[in-house]
Amino acid sequence: MNIQFNSVPVNFYTPGQYVEFDSSQADTGTPTIPQKILLIGQMLATGTGTANVATLVSSADAVALLAGRGSMAHHMARQLFASATVTPVYLLAQADAAGATKASRQVTIGGGATAAGELDLYVGDTRYALGVATGATSAQIATAIVAAINTDADRYVDAVVDGANISRVNFSARHGGIDAGRVEVTLNRYDGERLPLGITVTIAALVEGTVNPSIAAGITGLGEAWYPTVVMPYTDGANLALLDAELADRFGPLRQIEGYAHVGRSSDQVTLQAQAAARNSPHQSLIDCADVLTPAWAVAAAVAAVDAAEPDPGRPRQTLALPRVLGRVATGRRTRVVRNQLLAAGVSTLVVDDAGVVRIERLTTTYRLNANGLPDSSYFDTESLHLLANLRYTLRVRFANKYPRHKLGKDGSQGPNVMTPSTARAEAIALYLDWMSLGWVEGGAAFEQFRKQLRAEIDGTDPNRLNLLLPPDLINQLRVLAAQIQFRR
Repeated sequence: MNIQFNSVPVNFYTPGQYVEFDSSQADTGTPTIPQKILLIGQMLATGTGTANVATLVSSADAVALLAGRGSMAHHMARQLFASATVTPVYLLAQADAAGATKASRQVTIGGGATAAGELDLYVGDTRYALGVATGATSAQIATAIVAAINTDADRYVDAVVDGANISRVNFSARHGGIDAGRVEVTLNRYDGERLPLGITVTIAALVEGTVNPSIAAGITGLGEAWYPTVVMPYTDGANLALLDAELADRFGPLRQIEGYAHVGRSSDQVTLQAQAAARNSPHQSLIDCADVLTPAWAVAAAVAAVDAAEPDPGRPRQTLALPRVLGRVATGRRTRVVRNQLLAAGVSTLVVDDAGVVRIERLTTTYRLNANGLPDSSYFDTESLHLLANLRYTLRVRFANKYPRHKLGKDGSQGPNVMTPSTARAEAIALYLDWMSLGWVEGGAAFEQFRKQLRAEIDGTDPNRLNLLLPPDLINQLRVLAAQIQFRR
């Protein structure tokens, strides 16, 4: 067989030594999808960035400059960069929607301090520890709360003393919209924290804001840029439908630029399960954030960071820590029974360990029913989506690199740069063995089944097209160990 050159021409007569390089056989590894994170979040008017334009950022401080310090996007970035130290991150900033209103909440101080003490107020996961002197009045404490919050450049809310009651503080979100204002206000997170004697604090229910920004323009502007991980701060149906449609299209065989989104929400069990059922999507995780004080949209950023940082697409994310996320006190956390029901319904769960560290319990998609409305567990776990994406990516890379300009012939055809169905079949089997060595697919009988069911054939109507049918058996995750100790006496 003649050696085929790519650059040294035929019928070249000038004397000399001409050496070309051919890299088609150089990449012998099995690459994983290069990770990038798309961080969607709201910006303040003080931000210098442009809304709806994906911008590469390298730190939370960079996001603070573009989106404004203390903005939703800035807080999300602080969570994200606590774990995603090397993963490229792109900010897709959103301006407040026209006509949006801000969430608000009232905190009323009662009584007067009969002894010196400390008031520990938590706004989201931010702790404000206020010294209270003996004899301090409720109005003085209210004024101190306002000063402590408003001098914090990273604050979640703005605060002002109520004009009709100087012992009451009015909190307002820094952004308009539904989700941006969903920030908890609580008291006494750690042991030893208690109200000063004689003081009462009444925290009113949140009055939610209205009108989230629409991500439509931002999604359109992404074009064909590939973002395997997406952080989605909004939980309204319109925005989730827009995102899901885009991710489903990216997942398809023509675009092949898969993306997976993480969405956080702190709500009751019924609401979460209803939202998961409404989405029924293999491209999104809905994360239960009821056991944490960190705002749900910031939790989604933390989860996305550790998910994207895991180098093995099939390894379960269970037990991975979310370093900056603050858990609630033990009283009132979700029980195992409730968390199991949430998982069954398509809601991802977190747990807070004995040391107060918040960890991923299990990440799951919201997909539970097929097109016929019947139960379907094929996309139950996010790892299945990650594995499928990487199998497809490595298949594409293998054939694109090794056979970029080949001819296609029937089995038995010979000559240089000729691909045949038998060659393709052998390459697919070799690739499956590589997948096995990475722990992405099952071995043993599953490998033999793959070999039997693997098909490679030239298309019946287009002789320039090679069709492959690959039946890989995805590796599973060790989720549950069940054992019975049958003892004797």
